[in-house]
Amino acid sequence: MAKALPEREAIAPEFTWDLESLYPSTEAWEAAFGAIEQRLPELSAFQGRLSESPKTLLDYLMRYEALAPEMDRVYNYADRAFDVDTTQQENGARVSRARGLYARFSAATAFARPELLAIPSDTLSEFMRAEPALKKYQRFFDELQRSKPHVRSAEVEAVMAQAAEVFSAPYAIHTVLANADLKFNDARTRTGRRVPIAQGSIDELLSSPDRALRKSAWEHYADAYLAHENTFAEVMAAKVKASVLRARVHRFNSVLEMSLFPSNLPVAVYHNVIDACNRHIGIWHRYWEARRRALGLDKMEVCDIFAPLAKPPRVPYKQAVRWVVNGLAPLGRDYAQTVRAGITTERWVDVFPNVGKRDGAYSAGTYGTKPFIFMSYSEQGLSSLSTLAHEIGHSMHTLLSWRNQPYVYADYSLFAAEVASNFNQALVRAYLLTLNRGREFEIAVVQEAMDNFHRYLFLMPILSQFEHWMHTTVEQGGALTASAMSAKLVELFRNGYGEAVLMDERRVGVTWMQFSHFFADYYVWQYASGISAANALADKVLRGEPEAAQRYLRFLCAGSSVDPLDALREAGVDMSQPEPLDRAFEVLERFVARFEQLTAR
Repeated sequence: MAKALPEREAIAPEFTWDLESLYPSTEAWEAAFGAIEQRLPELSAFQGRLSESPKTLLDYLMRYEALAPEMDRVYNYADRAFDVDTTQQENGARVSRARGLYARFSAATAFARPELLAIPSDTLSEFMRAEPALKKYQRFFDELQRSKPHVRSAEVEAVMAQAAEVFSAPYAIHTVLANADLKFNDARTRTGRRVPIAQGSIDELLSSPDRALRKSAWEHYADAYLAHENTFAEVMAAKVKASVLRARVHRFNSVLEMSLFPSNLPVAVYHNVIDACNRHIGIWHRYWEARRRALGLDKMEVCDIFAPLAKPPRVPYKQAVRWVVNGLAPLGRDYAQTVRAGITTERWVDVFPNVGKRDGAYSAGTYGTKPFIFMSYSEQGLSSLSTLAHEIGHSMHTLLSWRNQPYVYADYSLFAAEVASNFNQALVRAYLLTLNRGREFEIAVVQEAMDNFHRYLFLMPILSQFEHWMHTTVEQGGALTASAMSAKLVELFRNGYGEAVLMDERRVGVTWMQFSHFFADYYVWQYASGISAANALADKVLRGEPEAAQRYLRFLCAGSSVDPLDALREAGVDMSQPEPLDRAFEVLERFVARFEQLTAR
């Protein structure tokens, strides 16, 4: 049962992430902030000079690669501190200042892309022959050439860079509104006891065996958003308009095309994923009906989607660490030991919820630091264990990319990101099913699998279709209103739930307000592509296919040194084809069949 949340100061340090590894104090952060301010002229002084000589070009690139990670570190320190305690105004102030500095940093370096594109390819080749240290930038230069149609003049790029802080304002407003200002009425148990609702506890409440509690929690959570639906609509409309503006400025036909461009993905790949999810929607209708029967309900409601069908196992955090590490053993001793140290003694994880901690879970960090995992761990059930495995996947992907790539190639695309996270969940889930801890535990594992597939192969494709509708509406000159947005989402959910689920349409319609994922353009669809690739690759490793684990680890090390489609092909899966998606739905269907068998007894 959910309890009142502790204040931030009451959380034991061993269960908080190690922000001191970024800066030992706010004073040290201030000093780093000031140092970056002072060094920005060093970068802007190169404007108009990049074509002077190989030495000048190399000098600029080396100075940039020295300062950019520090800029990332300054931002990460502020943002991580804010996310774990949004009630402290000084945390919010530091985030705002960091965003402002980031905008100035971007403006000071905005000249570089247009100038580099103005250098003829033959000249760049001569520069690399004359200065061998420039050769590592070959792919970077090639990617710049690919982007040439979408890069504007230095003046325009500088303006767009300076506008970055303005473009990020809708996300900042949504974060504060949803996590600091939104107030939820208490939920009530079947005996009438009041239980507080918070962003960090809502998932636990929705998985309660007490139907009265989860129903009132679901309703009151939605009602808080409904009370501000027009404000949320204006925030979302501003975000979509900003994205459409950026796409048009950079000469893309749509926001979708712009969002896929960095990963060099054709638009057809997106539609392939969405088409597959709609083609297999009948599997979900079968599951909802099986769940309704298992719960003994005449009609299942949305609040029943996560209702437990067996007593949820209690999994303390230290037990979760052991199971996760054991589950990841097929990836080798080095991988597993790095994970164990990271999520225990090295304090990668901010583990438990507290007052003012924002909702959600993620992995963050920057080049040259340790990863930082954000979550709100609950000991009840397997959901938090699964989240931990998921975020470790991101963190290890990040860490291996950092360790094996220079800064210029150390990042990886959103398209690749969700493969590593879901891969870890698949491995850990397979390990849990070998423990032979009885029928109830097996039901809990299968339900965790279904909850995960629900998020990635049901909810996220629906949200992605909604997102595509929003962008298309604005691109075609239409307006976004709260009522129209909610009506569209209800239509999509009605298709997904079929006849087995009774919808409270007004409250279902607010779902779009509850996801900050929309502030990263066309992110949500990549959960579906990621889980598909992940299950295909995990199956190869679990079956002991020769070199499968090694090929997968090479994918994690690749960063952006190759296109993500090519990196995944090298790992063993071709995401340009429908086969991995169909295979993922085959896995889902097997879990549904296992669910039906277990709950029919």
